[in-house]
Amino acid sequence: MRINFFAVLIALSLTASFFSPVQAQSQSQLPYYVIQSGDTLASIADRFGVTLDELIAYNGISDPNFVSVGTQLSIPGLQGLQGQITSSPVQLGESLKDLTVKYQITQDLLMKLNHVTSPGEIYAGSSLILPVVESSKVKDPVSKISSSQTLLEAAALNQTNTWGLLDQNNDSNPFSVLPGDLIYMSASENASQISSVDPRLTSVTISPLPLVQGETFEIQVTSPQPVTLQGSLNGMPLSFFPNKDNQQVALQGVYAEADPGLAPFVLSGKFSDGSSFNFEQSILLVSGYYPEAEPLTVDPSTIDPAVTKPEDDQIKSITSVVTSTRYWSGIFKSPAIKYGFPDEYNALFGERRSYNNGALKNFHTGLDYGGGVGLPICAPADGKVVFAEGPLTVHGNATIIDHGWGVYSAYFHQSEIDVKVGDIVKAGQVIGKVGNTGRVEDAKAFEGAGAHLHFEIWVNGIQVNPLEWLNTEYP
Repeated sequence: MRINFFAVLIALSLTASFFSPVQAQSQSQLPYYVIQSGDTLASIADRFGVTLDELIAYNGISDPNFVSVGTQLSIPGLQGLQGQITSSPVQLGESLKDLTVKYQITQDLLMKLNHVTSPGEIYAGSSLILPVVESSKVKDPVSKISSSQTLLEAAALNQTNTWGLLDQNNDSNPFSVLPGDLIYMSASENASQISSVDPRLTSVTISPLPLVQGETFEIQVTSPQPVTLQGSLNGMPLSFFPNKDNQQVALQGVYAEADPGLAPFVLSGKFSDGSSFNFEQSILLVSGYYPEAEPLTVDPSTIDPAVTKPEDDQIKSITSVVTSTRYWSGIFKSPAIKYGFPDEYNALFGERRSYNNGALKNFHTGLDYGGGVGLPICAPADGKVVFAEGPLTVHGNATIIDHGWGVYSAYFHQSEIDVKVGDIVKAGQVIGKVGNTGRVEDAKAFEGAGAHLHFEIWVNGIQVNPLEWLNTEYP
């Protein structure tokens, strides 16, 4: 019997392909992340949902301690995605549909990559795995569909036709474009970008996102026309001040024991023509992951609520006043800069504390610098002295400086106060001396025992981590 050679060859080929194992995604096909300042391999692995061992193995890293900024790391396990990727927080007003257009990714892939099962799971501040879009392909929101506007009218206003507008917005169905949807177009020098909060605003941002317990947040609103702003963040009223051309800024602290979850953000404004807007959105608020400190032994009279509450209320009332003059500029200096320990701390902000083996129901509201009695304390920035009294039972000899715009610094437990209320002080000026007055651990054990400087920063009525102000320029 004659055998057809080619038929056998084809059959063998099909059989081999049927039983061949599926090949793993090659290194060149994997999406990659470019290491940024502050990254660690562990944080990158956690961000993209892979194990540290997988990340090291896929990238052939021989020494995890020597991986430099700018290095490209292949990220395994993200099927369907290639090219450079990042993780980025969702901004104010952005919907799932906005994200698919802005980052040029399908909705199904975006949800799959981020394990999202419903658009309702995406909040402002949520960190998502997203592709990095080339600068030449970036699209910006340029208008919003109004309730009385047709798609044809929207296209004409944006100097295109209906199908061109749909193509720019990754859409093929004209009936899926609804009132309130943002219209995106390719970025150009002539395009006037709008905010997703309101089309009459150029931008509205909160940075950084997400919100974190005990940190400072900057709310910026840019508008081409004059607008009077009001708002609140997690229940705290915001105070806006002009910062530069067409921009207003508010600074707000988030309480170190605020409940993680969703924090309300409210913004309203009235324009010079009499029209107005109102915007509300929930923003993700996460834990600051503050550790528990060792129990402290102090004089029992200094933890009596009958004593502590009036003092705390007095300081809160002083630091809740918002003055329109901004005294400071640039990054704050260390208040310990003149005595040789500008970066040495006895205790950090936010540590959960207990006194005399009591319940863990307090947190450390500032930054403690070591040092002996009599060492000089300096103003970290320009400001006006609004409190200089003592000794108070809890805070000892205390000084508070108003830096303007709702920002205050406070200095407790001093041995001497070298300024008075009303003084205008400059950054680096000596304002007092280190001591152990007030509630200090084992203060009576010997002369000068427990001496330190307790340094606080208040932002719009909330104590925040002072280290941020020593490392970040606001606004």
